[in-house]
Amino acid sequence: MTHQLATGRTATLIKLGFAAGAKTAAAFAAFALTALITRNMPNDEAGLFLLGFTLITVLSIFFRLGLDNVILRFLSAHGTDDFAQEKLNRGLLWIATAVIPATILGIMLSEQIATTIFNKPEFEPVLFWMLPALPAMAIFMLLAMAFQAQHRVVLTTIFQNLGISTLFIVGFGYLWFEQPDAISAVSAAQIYTVAAAAMFIAGVTLWYGQRNVNFKITGYRDPELTHASMNLWTASIMGLAVQWSGILVAGAMLPPEDVALLTAAQRTAMLTSFVLMVVNMVVAPRYARLWKEGNIERIRYLAKWSTRGMIAMVLPVVAVMMIWPEKVMGLFGEGFEEAAILLMILAVGQFVNVATGSVGYLLNMSGNEQDFNRVTIIAGPSTIALVMVLTNYYGVIGAAASTAAGVSIQNILALSKVRSKLGIQPF
Repeated sequence: MTHQLATGRTATLIKLGFAAGAKTAAAFAAFALTALITRNMPNDEAGLFLLGFTLITVLSIFFRLGLDNVILRFLSAHGTDDFAQEKLNRGLLWIATAVIPATILGIMLSEQIATTIFNKPEFEPVLFWMLPALPAMAIFMLLAMAFQAQHRVVLTTIFQNLGISTLFIVGFGYLWFEQPDAISAVSAAQIYTVAAAAMFIAGVTLWYGQRNVNFKITGYRDPELTHASMNLWTASIMGLAVQWSGILVAGAMLPPEDVALLTAAQRTAMLTSFVLMVVNMVVAPRYARLWKEGNIERIRYLAKWSTRGMIAMVLPVVAVMMIWPEKVMGLFGEGFEEAAILLMILAVGQFVNVATGSVGYLLNMSGNEQDFNRVTIIAGPSTIALVMVLTNYYGVIGAAASTAAGVSIQNILALSKVRSKLGIQPF
């Protein structure tokens, strides 16, 4: 048993090393993307693009229909056999039939959405050019989960966020070098959509280019997949409310300049959680496999060991954000030092996210989706209510505080479920 644990830990460390390198690159690419926008556009233009960027990110998760963890679990447990492949193929077909009509409708109504929902008529052209990226993102990000099930951590990271961020940076850099006067929120939205299309083509080509992998389904309906995904879709929607409602509500209630400050602070604070994403990329498929094998002791060991390591790794990052927040936010350009307090508030919430461990994956990979669903049903509406009230009374600081509170509530509740259902204390 001791030898098996040592061997397993060595293998996990190797995979964590690859995952850490890939996720570090992705984190810096996302940071660079935001900094490029804020340093090369007026704050109001930067706010409009970052609002569109956040909205597309949220919608791409919404239109994955809760299939991310379901597909990860099936492919982790069954590999790429015909059963698991059909689950993935059917999920991709479901996404396409939902997201494509919604995208067309959104483009047609972009003026009304910008004016009525966000109270920003100038947001209309940004939204018009950003929405075509949505179908591509929803599909290639689900394929990222399929690559994760194969333990291909670099490809997973590329199709989760590194690839599109890198392509955007290259395209934006070319425009900045060749036609700096053409830089605007609209041109940035156009570049982002082109980058999404390129990632879609690459993802489909790489996945279906594998031996014995093909797009074959025997029917559209699948009660098993529907049941599993519906539970997780609700959780996914509520998770979106926890993580992103602050920015979206700020986009409707506050000036674009405040949206830029909040978005930059939140994406910087989320650098602390890249450690959690690294660990999840490696351990989530293992949780699914170990649960199928009934090896609860190994799950306990992996959960405790990984959580302690994450806390040790993230503390220095949080310390920098808490001690020198003005200098960190100053990297985004003149005036962003004002967001120092926002960064400090949001960093606390993200630290709680990391310190509680992979509680969401522990519940989802062990078949306890309904318990995680109940947690998010509490956390999501609570966060939305906090955002509406605190943003109304305290502006952008209220939006940041409610986001941090929502993240903390969700993770603490999920931790209590992990303790009661699995008997695991991930500290």
